[in-house]
Amino acid sequence: MEATITTSPFTFHLASPFPFSRSPPTSLLRSSSPRNFKASICPPPSWFDYKAEVMQDSRAAAAAAHPELMDLVEDGSLVLVEKGRFGPIPSWRTEFVEPEAIWLIGTSHLSEKSASDVERVARAVRPDNVVVELCRSRQA
Repeated sequence: MEATITTSPFTFHLASPFPFSRSPPTSLLRSSSPRNFKASICPPPSWFDYKAEVMQDSRAAAAAAHPELMDLVEDGSLVLVEKGRFGPIPSWRTEFVEPEAIWLIGTSHLSEKSASDVERVARAVRPDNVVVELCRSRQA
């Protein structure tokens, strides 16, 4: 099907194997106001400093359980994320088991120090699981 649409000062020549109307749908012509969507998760207040909160908890936990890792916490490489920070598991996920705590270490894959830091954390914490996230350039 072919059609010509003229709207001053422009003329459009359209061709399509599918039928179409000569006038645009009214939904495209009327202006719509932005919709008001409600998020199920409220954001934290603007004054909330997540990094400071996590670092405070990480310092306390490392000092109590793994004082040998305090240097990594102090330089910001190692943080503790505790399950209790995020509320209970939803009732519909009864089969889901999540860890009580996650020790998260930031590294550079080119650094021997990073490899040593990861080894130190793994030996000290002795986690049930270890998860490694590779950058895209190292993925097969």
